[in-house]
Amino acid sequence: MKSNTDKSKPTRKVPARAEKPKAKPTKKAEEDLPSTEELVEDLDTLAEGVIFGKNQNRTYALRDVWFPSLMEVINDKSVPEDSREEMLFLTLTNALLDMTMDVVPEDMALAYARNLDDYITVTIVNNKYGVDLLKTFREDFKQKEGENFATEEKLVAALSKFEEEWWSTPRDDLEGKTPNDALEEMAEKYGL
Repeated sequence: MKSNTDKSKPTRKVPARAEKPKAKPTKKAEEDLPSTEELVEDLDTLAEGVIFGKNQNRTYALRDVWFPSLMEVINDKSVPEDSREEMLFLTLTNALLDMTMDVVPEDMALAYARNLDDYITVTIVNNKYGVDLLKTFREDFKQKEGENFATEEKLVAALSKFEEEWWSTPRDDLEGKTPNDALEEMAEKYGL
């Protein structure tokens, strides 16, 4: 029989190593850092991917959420055959709009809804008259006011004055209506 003669050995503390101070980045390392513009561009690219890049995936996910109920609407015998495609479009569009209004934060929902109404109204006017109001506005502004302004304040002042005048001036490409009148007419027609 062995006797238990093992003695515990005392543990030895290892002295803590002093941390070496981190070296300051060299000029080369500083040169390798992205510029502010590059960072903003990278963020814009990332945002673009999140906002629009995933839309195909979202489409498949929404198909799984809505397609069966949409098919019920389309296959409803009370819906006339020649109206089914329009019913599908209207039902789907309404569902998408409801969803987007639900997911926008409450403090931004009113602005989002107004911007959407403005976007739709401008698009309807553009389609009806075969114009691009916003592109025409930019081109007319550049032609009349130029592109170079000494300060941002001067640009804003010129833009403000031009904008008020431009949107209130009758145009041949809008059948003699002002852009504001054409937009108000469409907004009223569609209840926007």
